[in-house]
Amino acid sequence: MLWILAVAFWPRYPGAIKRLAWTVDELDMTPAVLIVSSQARSVDSGVGTYANMILRGLSQDGSTDVTVATWGDELSADRYPGFDWMDLGSKPRFDPSPGCFWTLGWRLAQHLQATGRKFDLVHFLDAREGHAFMRSPLREGCRVIGTVHDDYAALVSWRPTHYMGKAADPWRRFFFHRWQKRLERKCYLQFDHLMVNSRATLETVQREYALDRGRMTPISLTVEPDVGDIAIEQLAGAPNLVFSGGNFYRKGLDVCIRALPELVAEFPSLVLHVVGACHSASKIRRLVRRLGLSASVKFYGQVGPERMASMIGGADLFVMPSRTEALGLVYLEAFRAGVPVLAGSRGGVTEIVRDRISGVLVAPGSSESLADGVRMLLGSEELRRQVVQGGFDILSDRTPDRLVSETLAAYGLGLGEVGSSEPQSSPVGAR
Repeated sequence: MLWILAVAFWPRYPGAIKRLAWTVDELDMTPAVLIVSSQARSVDSGVGTYANMILRGLSQDGSTDVTVATWGDELSADRYPGFDWMDLGSKPRFDPSPGCFWTLGWRLAQHLQATGRKFDLVHFLDAREGHAFMRSPLREGCRVIGTVHDDYAALVSWRPTHYMGKAADPWRRFFFHRWQKRLERKCYLQFDHLMVNSRATLETVQREYALDRGRMTPISLTVEPDVGDIAIEQLAGAPNLVFSGGNFYRKGLDVCIRALPELVAEFPSLVLHVVGACHSASKIRRLVRRLGLSASVKFYGQVGPERMASMIGGADLFVMPSRTEALGLVYLEAFRAGVPVLAGSRGGVTEIVRDRISGVLVAPGSSESLADGVRMLLGSEELRRQVVQGGFDILSDRTPDRLVSETLAAYGLGLGEVGSSEPQSSPVGAR
C-alpha cells in the first residue's frame, strides 16, 4: 500500500516519498553480513577451525542475513544451507601469502565492484584479506571487522639478519615479512574493530602499527570440545613424542632434533613423530641423518584433522617448543586429548600453556631446556596428572559458545553477550 501511494504522489512530493521509502527500508532490521574466509569447509589451520565455529553459530542464531565469500572448493552450501555463497574462483597456483590472502582479497574487491553488492557488516576471518576492500568505495557505510591470528610480520625488525639462525630461509622470510608488515599496518588501521587471538598479539600489533587499543578485543579462540569416536593411534616408541607444525624452524623442530641425542642416550626407545609439511623439511631430514637419529624420528607429512587427533591421543608427550607462538590451537588439541604439553615460553602461548599448571614451558631455541622439560615430565607422574588437569580447566573456559558470543558482540549489531557491545564507527587507527 505504501509503495502504491509513493507511485501516485511521486511527481508532486518527491522529497517526502524518498523519506517514506527510507522508513520502509529501515523496517527490515535483519543485518546483511558478509563473512570472508579462505577456509569454510576445510580445517587446514586455526582460520578453518574459527570459520566453522562462527558459521555454525551464525546459522543457529538466525538473526542475520549471511553471505560467505570463499574459494570455489570451499563452498559449503550443503553444511550451511541458509547462507548465500560467493564463489571467488580457484586458488592461484602461486601466491606465497598465508592462505593466499593477497589473491583472495583482490578477488573479493573485484567481485563486489562488479556486482555493486553492499553489506551492513563485513568480517574478514583473516584481517589481511581486507587489504583491497579497504580501498574500495564499497567500504563506505559498512562496519568492517577483522580477526588477527598472528604477529610474526609485526615482530620482524629492520635488520636483514633478523632470521639468521631462526629460519631455514632467513633472507626470503625477512623480505616477505617486511612487505607483509607494511601491508598489515595500512590495512589494520582501516578496520572499525579488530579481534585478536591473544593479549600478546594485541600488544605487538598495537605497538608496531600504532593502533587504537580501545578498538581491539582479545577473543577466546578454541577447538571443538569433542571430536567423536576416533581410534587412538598406537605410535612407536617408549616414550613417544609428537610434534606438529607447518613452520619447522619457528615451531622449534630443529631444537627437538638437537635435544634427541641426549634424550635417546637416557631413553633408548624414544621416538619423535613429526607431523606437518614445510619447505625446510629436507634440511631437517639432513640434520636427523647427520646426528644419526634416523631410527628415532618418523616423518608423516601433512595429515587430516582426524588423523592428527588420533596421533595426539596416542602420544606420551606433545612437544612444540616454538621460538614464538601467537597462540597455538594445537596445544588445545593436546589438552583435549589429555596429553602433557611442552611449549616455548614466548608469545601468546603462555596464556594457555602455564608453566607446571597446564604444561611445561621451556626456553625458546634451547635444546638443553627442552631436554630438561622432557625429563621433568617423564620423571613425574604427579606433574603429568597436574598439567593434564590444568589443560582440561583451560578448555572448560574457552568454549565455542563463548567464542561465538564474543564475535557477535564485536559485530556491534546488538548480538552476543561478551566483549564490546557498542558499535564503533571510526577506524581502528583513529585517535
